[in-house]
Amino acid sequence: MLQYCRMRLVQAREMVLMAGWRTLLRDIIYLNRVAVPVEIPLDALRPVTDFSRPADEAVLELSPELLGERRLVYRYQSRYLKALNYLDKGYRGFALVKGNTVAGDIWCADRRQGGATGTHPDESWLGIECRPGEAYTFDMFVDPAHRGGNLAAALQNGALHLLRKRGITKAYGFFWADNVPALWVHRTLRWRELQRVRASRLVLSRKLYVTGHGAA
Repeated sequence: MLQYCRMRLVQAREMVLMAGWRTLLRDIIYLNRVAVPVEIPLDALRPVTDFSRPADEAVLELSPELLGERRLVYRYQSRYLKALNYLDKGYRGFALVKGNTVAGDIWCADRRQGGATGTHPDESWLGIECRPGEAYTFDMFVDPAHRGGNLAAALQNGALHLLRKRGITKAYGFFWADNVPALWVHRTLRWRELQRVRASRLVLSRKLYVTGHGAA
């Protein structure tokens, strides 16, 4: 619990330094914000070559060994602490690495793992139900110093290809409708948009309900 609290405090401080108080407040307090659940069959992915990157970059799966030995470097301490927390919970993480620096990462709850790590809390309020052999992807982050040049699309597409190699047949996720870069990435990769959900949150509380309109 102390480690989790430390992570959240560091995350809040770094978010303010990165994007200002307004972004932090929008993340913890919102009313009727529209979330867009999405799905994609992993036999219909765009080729990795559609989003080619420099030769010193690669998408790889994270592990406690890679992070514990500091063989990979996060510029933001909060992302490093969050990665350790996610791995401890049994989630899978994938990172686009430039040299030994993590330029961005994305996480997933894999139904093949079973137990507590087989589902993610988002699935219930989004109306998503992952079956065995499916995964829910969440919390993609790209370091501001590395944004642009299709890096977000390369990261997400590369991670989905690695999931496919590990036997996953379908992936789910969501993005906020007011997050234009996230909307662009998901539509570029041809995710299918599902019935939208409105979410309200006041700091740590959250009230969620499904809207009357369907996918865009």
